[in-house]
Amino acid sequence: MNHDRPGVIRGAVATPHSDATAAALDTLRGGGNAIDAALAAAAILTVVYPNQCSIGGDAIALIGDVDGSVTVINGSGRAASHLDVDVFRSARDAMPVTGAHTVTVPGVLSAWQSLASRWGSRPLSAALSRAAELADEGFPVAPGVARGLAHEANALAGDAGARDVFFRAGGVLTAGQELRLPRLAETLSRLASDGIGQFYGGEIGQRLVSTLRNMGSSLDVDDLIRHEVTIERPHAMTFRGDEYLSAGGNSQGTYFLQALGALDRVAERLGRVPDPLGADAPVVARILGAAAASRDAMLGDSTVAALDIDEVLGSARLDAIAAQALEGGAVPVNLDQAPIERRKGDTVAIVAADSDGRWVSLIQSAFHAFGSCVVDPATGILLHNRGASFVLTPGAAGELGPGRRPPHTLMPVLVRRAGELIGAHGTMGGRAQPQIHAHLALQLALGGDAASAVSASRWILGQLEAGPAAENDSISIACEGDAPSEVASRLAAAGFVVGTIPQHDDVAGHTQLVRKAGPGAFAAATDPRADGAAGTAEQDAG
Repeated sequence: MNHDRPGVIRGAVATPHSDATAAALDTLRGGGNAIDAALAAAAILTVVYPNQCSIGGDAIALIGDVDGSVTVINGSGRAASHLDVDVFRSARDAMPVTGAHTVTVPGVLSAWQSLASRWGSRPLSAALSRAAELADEGFPVAPGVARGLAHEANALAGDAGARDVFFRAGGVLTAGQELRLPRLAETLSRLASDGIGQFYGGEIGQRLVSTLRNMGSSLDVDDLIRHEVTIERPHAMTFRGDEYLSAGGNSQGTYFLQALGALDRVAERLGRVPDPLGADAPVVARILGAAAASRDAMLGDSTVAALDIDEVLGSARLDAIAAQALEGGAVPVNLDQAPIERRKGDTVAIVAADSDGRWVSLIQSAFHAFGSCVVDPATGILLHNRGASFVLTPGAAGELGPGRRPPHTLMPVLVRRAGELIGAHGTMGGRAQPQIHAHLALQLALGGDAASAVSASRWILGQLEAGPAAENDSISIACEGDAPSEVASRLAAAGFVVGTIPQHDDVAGHTQLVRKAGPGAFAAATDPRADGAAGTAEQDAG
């Protein structure tokens, strides 16, 4: 760009990896819109951040259009249509956390294609081609990826495809070492040239299914062919005058909105915004605990377990949660002994906006760090473990079933004020995403700017992910070490078991934020807990 000529702000973006942000900003400077920029970042992230996302994973997005309308793109996939649940249940007491049995139909590519076709100004092939080049050239392992590799070394060592990609001389790659992904590069190039049909029933999908079925999976090519994105309406909740929107269905966004509605009622009664790092920490914790309890009891495939929105987001429910929180009601029973699952990774959030009024919050995921820890040797595709969220309890909302969508942690967020879109929020954080979004909303309402809101200390309540947890992580609340000391004391006095995690720990999530900062101006911020970058893009005015 010629900096001697005046420019105009084209847009803004934040992602958890600097290479992805650079690709998005280049796209904006080249005349692409916010959706093009988000897709450029999303494709790069499946290459450079394999601990958190993959084209073998899922995605859910919120798109805000120039007229202020908001649409949900739900790309989450389903369990195998020919799965015999009785046979599956007879062989185990709970869902596995890794391996081929945790792989549901990956929906990332279908979500990307839907975004590009409906709102993009560039073909999806542009994003896929750039990602293919980077995968082929190689890149240094980011610190966050290295932490995930060290933590998941044993699980990855059990898969031949993963060993080939992530190990060198008997050990996992470390930060700064070069990672090249030639087979994934070939796959991405093929998808760019021939289209995503190569995945959903074509040769790439057939190879993937062959690998999975050899490992005992019930998925078949027809499951890939039948996969469809669903276009949905968001749910909304007003908090301190702003309208927050998130996904419903099998997404846990509804429970964030429930917590936000109760927090708004608390703010009305207190005459101030409750401070999660001050005297109000126990009140905030009780509200977040109530929302988490609702999630666990009610979240599942909405075509099987239809959600009563009036029950979840109705005034009676919100008033009751707020009243109990203020009165010092008991901590929800299911959270008293809930351990924190310390597996690293899980999700990336990409947020972007452009000067024409388009906004996007795109969340994509491998679920746990490196997902199922299965890498298909033929295609280089790492597969997620989203099926680990199912439960085997008969009649449960999240019960495993043929063709069902699992309960989903992904929950993009957009914000409107007086009908105008003003914010795109996103975070990594597994089951704690509603809590992290609540912390972010509270920090903004307390007057924080974008940078201070994403970097503020957090505490996280309850178990983050499915699967067994380490014994030394059996705590109800994990409080970052740089939080004010009285926060832990107040939470403990309120009946929570409190433990400490390091400052800016991955467990507390990776938030990404773009906010409107005035006419033609944006503020963008990335979480210091990740390896990301945020910024605005100018374009030559003349």
